[in-house]
Amino acid sequence: MATYEQLRAAMDHEMRAADPARVSALKAALATLGHPDRAFRIIHLAGTNGKGSTGAFLAAALTHAGALVGHFASPPLGGELNQTKLAGRAIPAATYAQTLTAIQTQLGVTGAAFTTFEWDVLVSLQWYATQHADWVVLEAGLGGATDATNAIDAPALAIFTHIALDHTAILGPTVTAIARNKAAIIKPGTTVVIAPHQEPAARAVLAEAATVRGATAVRNAATITAAIQAATFAGTQLTLAGQPVTLRMLGGHQIDNARTAWVAAQVLVQWGALPDLTPLVHALATVQLPGRLQPLADPPHTFIDAGHNPDALAQVLATLRRLMVPDARLLVVAGFLADKDTTTLAHQLASADRVWVTTPTHPTRALSGAALQTLVPGSQLTPSVQAGLAAASARAKPTDVVLVTGSFYLIGGLLND
Repeated sequence: MATYEQLRAAMDHEMRAADPARVSALKAALATLGHPDRAFRIIHLAGTNGKGSTGAFLAAALTHAGALVGHFASPPLGGELNQTKLAGRAIPAATYAQTLTAIQTQLGVTGAAFTTFEWDVLVSLQWYATQHADWVVLEAGLGGATDATNAIDAPALAIFTHIALDHTAILGPTVTAIARNKAAIIKPGTTVVIAPHQEPAARAVLAEAATVRGATAVRNAATITAAIQAATFAGTQLTLAGQPVTLRMLGGHQIDNARTAWVAAQVLVQWGALPDLTPLVHALATVQLPGRLQPLADPPHTFIDAGHNPDALAQVLATLRRLMVPDARLLVVAGFLADKDTTTLAHQLASADRVWVTTPTHPTRALSGAALQTLVPGSQLTPSVQAGLAAASARAKPTDVVLVTGSFYLIGGLLND
């Protein structure tokens, strides 16, 4: 049997997320495989930012309640296999290879039949079915309508985290267009959860789609009140819906993600999947996702965060500024993909006290550090993310904050060390 590396090399490595025929082909493949996506209940998440955290909160809550939970998280950090986890553990390379080989034999195709992401989706769903998962938290990769994850049958829950401008060349130039694309994950019988602070246009699109597509209910997380009691670099003490909660992950955006998970958990309690909200409270206090304001060192306070689009980066910078002591400086190491809104991202970076720029490790989509340097006045070019972090740390005072941010492919270079 071919190795994992050999099988992956034989796949189609193009990004074909805008082609609707791909979803149809994947639906046919799932049917031939006996519909593995029907072997468990699915929580399908779409949104510009917040899918990873919201999904992780719910996966942890269900796990605490005794369920066997698969979590398909996109994009992966620390290697492709981390995209597919069961009970918190990544699929082993040998298991992936065995599963993929069996699928290709059953379908009568070679690796070139689907893209890497499409194969990841098929392998994950098949593996979760063979392992008898109870629930699967499934994060869309890009958009909704033409995303590979949309090949599944109706999910139990469709959750929409914050929708903003990103991948506009594929999803459309406005929030309305992007919301319409993502709304395609709603299917008959699905319960819809909408994150707080959605733009009115996005919320209206999602509500209309829920009606047209036959959703059973729509729950708005804006109904969940949140009040911060104390916020430090160690976490946030707050009340959600009047209940005291500790939130380990930093930032106002994480509070919104917690509110979204809270509403989803209420639905899961109604369904008997959770005994009460206690498992979610435990999850909020313990979950720390890699690359989401993840602490690396102290002092100085050093974080890595995948602030890969303007909406995400704005939240990260604002969070750190609120927590910093007076006169502390913010030193940033950054690198982005060229298909992002690099002009806006560069403008946001200019608010930092010092900036080092470098090139992410993606072979075709990376924006060169030299190109980013021309967009950020006063920034310094560094040959790697590791060199940038070393330079920023050497310049930082104990009270300063160092942030490594940008593409998942950039911060993955640190997490893979």
